[in-house]
Amino acid sequence: MMWRTALMGWLVLLVVASGAVAQRVAPEQRVRAAFQVESRIALSGVMRTTTYLQGNALTAEVTVYRREGNARYEYRSPQQVLIDRGDMLIRLDPNRRIATVETIHRTPVNSVDLLLKNYEAVLVRGETLLGRSCDVVKLQPKRGTGPSRLLWIDRATGVILRSEQYNSQGKLVSRSEFLSVDWKARPADSLFQIPAGWRVTAPAIQAEKHLDKEQVSRMVGIPVREPTYVPPGFVLDGYHVVQSPSAHLVAHLRYVDGLNSLSVFQHPCAPGRRRGFGFQWGRRLGRRDGCELFSSQEGNALVKEEGGIRLVVVGDLPQEELQKVMDSIR
Repeated sequence: MMWRTALMGWLVLLVVASGAVAQRVAPEQRVRAAFQVESRIALSGVMRTTTYLQGNALTAEVTVYRREGNARYEYRSPQQVLIDRGDMLIRLDPNRRIATVETIHRTPVNSVDLLLKNYEAVLVRGETLLGRSCDVVKLQPKRGTGPSRLLWIDRATGVILRSEQYNSQGKLVSRSEFLSVDWKARPADSLFQIPAGWRVTAPAIQAEKHLDKEQVSRMVGIPVREPTYVPPGFVLDGYHVVQSPSAHLVAHLRYVDGLNSLSVFQHPCAPGRRRGFGFQWGRRLGRRDGCELFSSQEGNALVKEEGGIRLVVVGDLPQEELQKVMDSIR
């Protein structure tokens, strides 16, 4: 009898121990499942998005439809519709009946694998949101400083009902949250298509389109230069071209680590003249090591002119890290 009692005791301890291990890995699994469910879930609802800029809160209410990897966002003010079909972004202007189509190349570096490689998922607490039981999970850097994110994940479906993004200083920079959800909705296919009879256009410069290095060099008019150093965990997302406020073309190299991003901009400029990029970024902090320093709630920036080329390095990273990136550009 005693050996049976001892055996049962050991079995209980094993179950408890395995449960503790499962609990430790649960937050990471919850995050992975939440990202996967977005490509399968069907629902509709109303979402409120808030962006905090320079002490001001910019808020919008959006009607959301999701179905099998497609998403439709209907903004009320100003009236605009955004359709995300994974590899294509469609902007609908109901007043002018114009659809603007942009190609989106989402690369593997944007996957949840990269996110969980660089960020630790921590279960903060349980909470009820919209009458549903949620796990509140925090994504925080595994090394150094960086942004963080709080996710309210519905336990029953895996849908993220609220998301809050914080910068590396711990300040809230954005929030998105569902105000209501219709879990039984089955949005029609037509909601994710361009209405018949509408004029279809494409922007001349597609900021999210992935190009190769040689294409970008030809478009911008200078050989694109790359940093030999980026902070640990960052990988190249792609080469892009953006248009400055003064209509000049600017090369954009973007690096990501799953949650944070680092951008390197470059374009030709006349020595001593500020033309082409129209750079504005928060407040100017002065000069150091031949670079102008800027800072804002979104991060820091370094600007340098060298050999008729203006280089701009931007990211929510310490200035010392940005300086290393700038100094390594060849």
